[in-house]
Amino acid sequence: MENTKQNVLNLVENLIGEGVIGASDLKRYVRGSLSSTDPGYIREEMEGWYINAGIEAIIGRKLTLSSCPFTEEEILEAQENNEIIMCVPKGVTRQELGKLFHIDSWALYDPLVTPATEIEDFWFKTSASLTPSYMKKTGIEVNHEVEDEQKINFSIERYLAFIARIRYLFGKTPDSEYWIWLPRGRYDRSGMLVAGFDRNDSFNVHGWMPQFSASFLGARCGSLPKSKLK
Repeated sequence: MENTKQNVLNLVENLIGEGVIGASDLKRYVRGSLSSTDPGYIREEMEGWYINAGIEAIIGRKLTLSSCPFTEEEILEAQENNEIIMCVPKGVTRQELGKLFHIDSWALYDPLVTPATEIEDFWFKTSASLTPSYMKKTGIEVNHEVEDEQKINFSIERYLAFIARIRYLFGKTPDSEYWIWLPRGRYDRSGMLVAGFDRNDSFNVHGWMPQFSASFLGARCGSLPKSKLK
């Protein structure tokens, strides 16, 4: 058995040395040999998704995501609960995310919108439902309830990545004819952003007072891996 393994390693080294295979080929092989609940698979698939979308050309650097911090058990639980594991890469601005995913809005450029660029690769899980939760809640209520539940609020940056991921995985647009609060980040000091898609499937963002509530307005939140909880 050990001789067989060594022979395989020697063959791979020779193929790499001769330029027959490269790093991308090895990644595809590793990805194909891992279970969909393996954290290594999750990281490789997520990184490949961003790279294939063209992120490196937009940000002007190579993208390498950090290890997925969710355990295999947590990933399986997420899949059973109709949740998806996501990562928003560090240092990628809302303007770059909008360009990457072909989503445009005034809110990506307005200096009154507080930037919420991730400082580190931000791994989280969130519901894959096409409709939001926390319906008829004010922005203030959503912010407090999400934090009390030890979950994380969405920013426009996280929301852009979420929209693109749902479209990629399911071929559908989330929050059609709904708005959601985006409590992480502010608009013009005391305002809060709401965003969603109108009946023409156009992306809309508005600066709104956080005391507002409506039947078509809800929110989304995410959960951190157990290892990151206090």
